[in-house]
Amino acid sequence: MAAAKDPAAARLVALRSLLEVATHAVALQPAAEQIIDACAQPGNVPAQVARQGGRIASNYCRLHGWALDLIGDADRASLEFRVTQLLHYHAQMIDTCLKLAFPKFRSPRLEQRRLALRGLGEPARTLRDARTALALWISDLEQTDSVEPPS
Repeated sequence: MAAAKDPAAARLVALRSLLEVATHAVALQPAAEQIIDACAQPGNVPAQVARQGGRIASNYCRLHGWALDLIGDADRASLEFRVTQLLHYHAQMIDTCLKLAFPKFRSPRLEQRRLALRGLGEPARTLRDARTALALWISDLEQTDSVEPPS
């Protein structure tokens, strides 16, 4: 039976694609952390940080969009949906850092927030863990030919 006509095979292809998206997102994390760190340094932030950060944020936005396309109508409590939430967080965090580093109007409160930036935080580890869980789930599916999530 062709993969397009076999829902289980199609689901496995979608999960493998989502794994690729998550893998790429995890690979971007060190660059994202560098941008956040650069945005949190005292003084003026170099313009190149805005350009590099914009590219990283755009990559996370693109990955988020692809992930949403791949998961279809997955349950909001599912691993697949969680991956999309984490990708959205990464994109928003970079965007927020850039807005704080390059504000339209400066204020002491915004400057204090900018200097307090400390990286992607726990969601970065959670995305790495979700990527690992997704890889294990796919491995199990490949061995059992079942498409139900692990309990």
